[in-house]
Amino acid sequence: MAAKPKLAMYWASSCGGCEVALVNLNEKLLAVDAHFDFVFCPCLLDTKISDIEALPDRSLAITLFNGAIRTSENEEMAHLLRRKSELLIAFGACSSQGGIPALSNLSGKADHFRTNYLDSPSLTIPPAAYRKPTQQWLKATWNCLSSTTMCAG
Repeated sequence: MAAKPKLAMYWASSCGGCEVALVNLNEKLLAVDAHFDFVFCPCLLDTKISDIEALPDRSLAITLFNGAIRTSENEEMAHLLRRKSELLIAFGACSSQGGIPALSNLSGKADHFRTNYLDSPSLTIPPAAYRKPTQQWLKATWNCLSSTTMCAG
């Protein structure tokens, strides 16, 4: 029996809709499995980047790449998967047109930080119980966001 072609799916900075669409295939995933060996899909399979790196170049028949490229990891994965794939497909609105992640380009890092951590009250906690982060935490987090190195958790 001939080996099935390999199929991969990667999510970069995305809204999650493509993963939901994939999972919503339900039992139809078995039909995909009948024709392809699903080798990489972080939302469904426990495969590692090292598994992909170990593959010979162009050994993936098809890679569905969904999500915008917003981080260095996204860019590295796009280059790696392009090298390992016969065909790399921009799958979904986020990868082909920017989608929801592209809205982030309308504001800077400081605006995101302020909106996410300072100005957004919770929808489930009454305003009287809402506590803003301490200035010490905010300063440490801002310094981490501003640096180019990894920050401790």
